[in-house]
Amino acid sequence: MPSNVPLTLGGRLVALGGTLFLLDTFLPWHRKCFGLFGTEVCDSESAWGTPFSALAALLVLALVAEVVAVQVVRVRLPDLGGAGWGTVRLGVAGTATALVLLQLLVGADRLGPSYGISAGLVLVAVLAVGTYLRRAESAPVLQSAHAA
Repeated sequence: MPSNVPLTLGGRLVALGGTLFLLDTFLPWHRKCFGLFGTEVCDSESAWGTPFSALAALLVLALVAEVVAVQVVRVRLPDLGGAGWGTVRLGVAGTATALVLLQLLVGADRLGPSYGISAGLVLVAVLAVGTYLRRAESAPVLQSAHAA
């Protein structure tokens, strides 16, 4: 069954992976629990509380907004000349992936990694693969109502 959404495969991976990544940024990315008087007390931090992951989230937000603008709303981006938008997108996706990996390695002060950062790393990788696929794809062509 054909889809009414005009996204390419790469566009779908960017939109899905990016949206899930942005939702994941609100989960605990760093966490530490300790016992206190017979109860367990936990402290956690989301992606928005640490610099590298917060910047990665903003870059992912830009990539998702761009794929929606270009492939759904049909905004035409200005010509960049030599580099091209595919290279720019791939650079942004690679930077976001590197920032999440860097945040995993650096950590967050006294807190250790939690499940949110693991999921974030997988989701930003999905977004990067979608961005790579978009380099080779041409945008889907809208069929004109006046086509003969």
